[in-house]
Amino acid sequence: MMALKQIPLLYLLVAPFSVLANEAAVEIQKVPDVMGAGNILQIVAGLSVVLLMILAAGWMMKRFGGLGGISNANLKVVAGITVGQREKIVVVQAGDVQVLVGISPGNIRTLHVLENNLSNENDLKENDNHAGGNGKGFLSHLKQQVEKRAES
Repeated sequence: MMALKQIPLLYLLVAPFSVLANEAAVEIQKVPDVMGAGNILQIVAGLSVVLLMILAAGWMMKRFGGLGGISNANLKVVAGITVGQREKIVVVQAGDVQVLVGISPGNIRTLHVLENNLSNENDLKENDNHAGGNGKGFLSHLKQQVEKRAES
C-alpha cells in the first residue's frame, strides 16, 4: 500500500523533466521574412492592378454614360438665369410640360407651370418683339409670368 502512495509523488518529480525532453525534440521553425523584396513587389503590383481597375471603371462610366437604366431624353433645361450669387431660375421641360423652377443651395422649388411652352431662345426673342417687349427673351417672359402670378 505504501508503494501506491509513492507513485503520484514520483510522477510529480519526473513530469517536469519529460516536458523539457519534449521541448528539446521539437525543431525550432524559422519565421518567414514578411518584409522581403519579393513580398513588397507582390504587394505593390497588387495595389497598382486595383488602382488601374478603378481608373478604368471611372473612364468607362464617363465614356459610356454611367448607369444604363437612367436616361434624360425627356428632361432638359430650356432656359435659365442667375438671380443671385448661388440662386438660379430655370425653365425645365419634362415631356410636354415646362416648369419654372427656383434653385438655391439645398432647395429646389416649383415657381410656376408654364401654359405656353418655350421652344428656344430665338422664339422667345421673336415673341417679345411682337409683344412689344424689350428683346431680352427669357427675362421679359419671366417678368410677364411673375406679374400674372402676382395679379392672381
